[in-house]
Amino acid sequence: MLQQIAFIPQHQFHVLINFKGDERIIAVLPNEAGRFRVVDQGKVIAEVNFNQEQDFVCCQGKLEANIMTQLEHQIKNHYA
Repeated sequence: MLQQIAFIPQHQFHVLINFKGDERIIAVLPNEAGRFRVVDQGKVIAEVNFNQEQDFVCCQGKLEANIMTQLEHQIKNHYA
């Protein structure tokens, strides 16, 4: 049986993302497996992950390429 790893609200951080001219602060909730839940205005809009090759991929939901690029940059900066 697979063990589900929970997202940790206490470790969340916030990033500023430009959604086609509309800048908003979104919350990013990490889990211990390296997956990130992306929350915008109280709604989960995606879950993203870094795969084995350290490529940033969207696992659930659909984000535009420019948003994914910004989000990847912000997450890497947060952990740098």
